[in-house]
Formats: sequence, C-alpha cells, structure tokens
Amino acid sequence: METPDPLAGALGAFLRAAGFNALGVLEASRYDSLVPPPFRLGLLFPLARSVLVLGSGGRALFDAFVRSPEASFTQDPLDAYTRRIADACAAWPGMGAARSLLATECRSGVFADFVALGRAAGLGAPSRLGLLVHPEFGPWLSLRALVLCERDLFPTRELERFAPCEGCPAPCADACHGEALAGPRFDTAACLKTRLREPACKSRCDARRACVLGREHGYSERAEAHHMRAARVLAGAD
Repeated sequence: METPDPLAGALGAFLRAAGFNALGVLEASRYDSLVPPPFRLGLLFPLARSVLVLGSGGRALFDAFVRSPEASFTQDPLDAYTRRIADACAAWPGMGAARSLLATECRSGVFADFVALGRAAGLGAPSRLGLLVHPEFGPWLSLRALVLCERDLFPTRELERFAPCEGCPAPCADACHGEALAGPRFDTAACLKTRLREPACKSRCDARRACVLGREHGYSERAEAHHMRAARVLAGAD
C-alpha cells in the first residue's frame, strides 16, 4: 500500500499557511548534480533521498513573517522565521530523518545555486534579471530553504516550454539604472555597484518591477526594501 505524500496533506497546508506557497522536490542524485561539492549530500546528509525546495511567490511569505515573533528580532529576522518553519518541516511526522538548509548558508566560501535548484524543481525559468521567473508570480519569487530528507518524495519536474524572456521587448533593461542588463547575461557586479551609488536602487528594483509577468504579485514597499537590504548584507556591501 502506498503511503500518502505529506506535501499533499497537513505538511503542505502548514507550509502554505506559513507563506511557502511554491514548493518543489528533487531526487537526491539530481540535487547533487546541481550544487558545488561542499553542499553535496555525502557531506551534508548521507541519508537523504529527496530534497524539498521551499519557496514563496508574491506577498505570502512577508505577510506571514510580519505576524511572527521573529519580526521583532534585530538580526536576520526573516532568516530566523524561515529556519523555524524549515526545521518544523524537517521534524514533521513521516519525513524520516531530515535537516534544513537556508539559501543564505555559505560553505567553504560558496553558496548553493538556488536558481538552478528551483528551475530543476519546476518552480520557474531563468531570466534576464538573473532571477527565477515563475509562470504565475513572475520575478516575485523567493527561494528560501531546502529540507534534505530520508523520505522518498514524488519529484516535481522542470517546466517545459516556459521561456519568459523569449520575444519580450525587455522593459526590465530599459528600467535598470545601471549596466546590469546591458550584456547577454545578468551582470551581478554591475548591479551591486549601481545599488551602492543610486538612491533609487537602495530599497527597490525598478528593473524587476518592469517585468510584464506577475505584476499583481509585486512585493509591498516594506518587503522589497527588506529584501534589497538583505541582499546588500549578503554581498558584504552593508
């Protein structure tokens, strides 16, 4: 007899209520093929058979976060909230042995590529903006954590025939205040330099706001300012 998928029941409902409304699952071998050596399961969690990708589209996560005890924390409050939810997911009955991993975790000087992981898990496609773009939420998608688990979860599949930037006139490039979108690939270094010198880029990204997809799901000003500030801190610019 097949055991029920926990994501289809109470665990999925718990995660959605906590603001994690974009979930994907990778097989262990697929995950290992996409991450640098310090993040491979042989080092992190040899028991893992599946990797759950925790993401959120639109305003759901920040709306849940601001009602949480962690919202009053002075240091890394959203990460603290994410860790609590991810740890609760890892401890969920039926998941077997499990552990959580935040997107902000650095190991041996490198990060896991959450854009690649999210794409493989069917949560979106890469874009000119350097962000994963979701069919419904557009660029307003945040991939926050992984749960490495012993349980065999049904893997989600990469989206087919979803190429959001093909044929688009690229209003994002016109809206960018720097040169991050001037070349064939998103220039992360140019983006960071522009953020540091341009007041308009301190608390919002006009290029992201210009994307034609998912505009109705755009972050609130407070949420966007929080994410922009957190990105600067992660890059060592604040």
